[in-house]
Formats: sequence, structure tokens, C-alpha cells
Amino acid sequence: MRPALLLLAGDLDGGVPGITEDPDEADALLDAGLALARATGGVGRVLLFHPPEAEAAMTARALGFRLWPADGEHAGTRWANAFRQAGELGYEGAIVVCLGAADLAAARLDEVVELLASNPAVLIPDDVGGVVVFGLQRHEPALVPATADVPDATILQRRARQLRIPLLELEAHQALTSDAVAGYLAGRG
Repeated sequence: MRPALLLLAGDLDGGVPGITEDPDEADALLDAGLALARATGGVGRVLLFHPPEAEAAMTARALGFRLWPADGEHAGTRWANAFRQAGELGYEGAIVVCLGAADLAAARLDEVVELLASNPAVLIPDDVGGVVVFGLQRHEPALVPATADVPDATILQRRARQLRIPLLELEAHQALTSDAVAGYLAGRG
């Protein structure tokens, strides 16, 4: 099984929702997310970008990635559609990583890749109920709702129980917050 590792990048001019409104910090988080994905083995790397006009700006940065437009008007819809798009691109399963996971240790992402080979769904939540990383062996449209907002960990856990999809939940990751992002980025530099 070779899943897609899908890094989602929205309009960086507006920052990263819930983390920063600063375009420079958003840009640095994208660089950190790309580096994290490059350090992960056994995956096909895909940078899903939005809006479509961002392609020119993303091309030079996406070396080693398939560059593909994200499908959907809203962040939650693009997030849900990413799993379908991975299948359409020929991958067996998908792992979605948002820019809020930029500070995740590469070993944790390697662990998700390894565990996804034998588990239908793998989740790393954050410590405030959000989703840091979510992997599926196959697209499960009833599990991942295509809504305006990205679903939180509780929604995914509840839907997995209702649909009887075994969900392996790993230890929560400390959320990258607006208060912590400047310190994290300063430590990277």
C-alpha cells in the first residue's frame, strides 16, 4: 500500500485559519509542512492548493510533490474531497496533513504511514479537539463530511463508530496556536 500524503495549502495571503493571520508566518508554516512531508517515506506526496490561481506561486516550492488543485469552495469541503482526489490520482489510501501540523515530529507521521497499512483509519487529534493528521485506507464519504468547516476529532470518532469503521486514535499532539506559532517559527530559523 502506497498512500498519498496530502498537504493542504489555502490562500496564504489570509494566513492559516485558527493559527495566524500573518502571511509571512503562513508562508513559513507551508515551508515547514513541505519539509515534514519530504521527510516521510513510503508515500506519494501531493500538495493540494487553493485557490487555483495559487498554482504559479506553489510550483517552485513543490519539488518532489504532485501539485494539484484542491476541489471545493470551503476548507471543510476541500479537506473531505482530498481523500477522493487521492484515489483519482491513483493512490491507495490517503493521509491528510494540514499546515497546523507543521511542528509534528517526522517520526509521528512515519508511524501513521506504517499503521495505516493495517488499520482502516488513523487519527492524530490535537489537544483541543481538532485534527492534526487523518489517514484512511480508502475514501469513506460518509465518514468525512463535506461541510464548510474541517470536521473536528469528535465528529470523526462518532461517525467512525456509527459506520463501524475501526479508527485507531494516536496520542494527541499539542495544538499549534496563534500564541505559539511565532516561537515555533523562531526556533526553526
